[in-house]
Amino acid sequence: MSLQMELLLFATGSLGHVAICVSALNRIQGCVAEYSLEKRLKRCVAGWAFIWLCVPLVVALTSEPTVSPWAYVARQFYAEWGYYSFAGMWLFAVALQRLLHVVTDRCPRAWDLLSSDVRDINRLLGKRFVKESISSFQVSLWGNEVGQLDVNRKSLKLVNLPKELDGLTITHFSDLHITGAIVRQYYAQLKEEIQKLDSDLIILTGDILDDLTRMDWVLDLLSGMKARAGCYFVLGNHDVRHGQDQLLRAELERIGWQDLGGKTRQIEFHGQLIDLVGNELPWIGTAPENNTANKGFSICAVHTPDLLQWGRQSDFNLMLAGHAHGGQIRLPIIGPVVCPSAHGVRYASGVFEAGETLLHVSRGVSGYHPLRWRCRPELTQLVLTARVP
Repeated sequence: MSLQMELLLFATGSLGHVAICVSALNRIQGCVAEYSLEKRLKRCVAGWAFIWLCVPLVVALTSEPTVSPWAYVARQFYAEWGYYSFAGMWLFAVALQRLLHVVTDRCPRAWDLLSSDVRDINRLLGKRFVKESISSFQVSLWGNEVGQLDVNRKSLKLVNLPKELDGLTITHFSDLHITGAIVRQYYAQLKEEIQKLDSDLIILTGDILDDLTRMDWVLDLLSGMKARAGCYFVLGNHDVRHGQDQLLRAELERIGWQDLGGKTRQIEFHGQLIDLVGNELPWIGTAPENNTANKGFSICAVHTPDLLQWGRQSDFNLMLAGHAHGGQIRLPIIGPVVCPSAHGVRYASGVFEAGETLLHVSRGVSGYHPLRWRCRPELTQLVLTARVP
């Protein structure tokens, strides 16, 4: 076999190995509720990744006659079955599945992008944006878009939307991840942008606070916010990692936000009933019972988009989620690679349709690690409209 073919097969096997490890990490982060178990499993994946990166080198150094690392990997594709032949098949399957999802998940009839304006808060704050960050090195990396907030408006076209709710506006944002990695002034600017949108509803879908010593940052951001039909929230996995969830929940309710975690609240807007439901699984509580006798149009706030099928089975009209951050790093053509979800990168961000249930997944405002390439943070106003048959 030619050297070029051996190198090609070596690259295929190596990329397949990476794909296996990334797939495992995505599903561990999306499915494992207990943080200590999640960390142990991620260490196991890291160990697996290291071992199989070293195996070709060890074989090359110890084999008689000498076999190059690329020849050892390539041989598993044409002469003998081995781990790298399985890895190559995995890479092919993942690529095929990704292509299939890109095609089948498109739902242009269900939404339109009305506007998108980037607020370059990095440039607005100047040197303070990097200097006052506790992760200044990461924030200052070339091409990092973490300080470029995309304020957009999307029209969601819903089946069975009551005419009284045609034009209802919802400000949806998620994943604040307040740690000090993004400077405090960033969140002050975010608050100003939220207030400018002047929506009927404001819904925050989790991962609000990572560092309990910065609770005052959260309260400064969220206190005084007003929406005609109220402000609502659910918590996410990072909100329970250090036991801050009960205090955070109490403080948000104290400043006027309404807790949807595991609950169903029914409100009336323009004479029409709206069921507001929240589900914080798999990390917190149990699934809510949506058994209101006089059921209205339903909006469900969740943290992870993995609950889409549960939402479809529960007949929710609209679901709002975060958690995936759009992948944070999106490669040209390929798109996102790492995404904490049981479905990999399928629901990284955007609008998805399952039956008559519509799901909007926010790219989030921030992240535990302040790194974003080709994946700006976002703040979204959703405008609900009735779908024309």
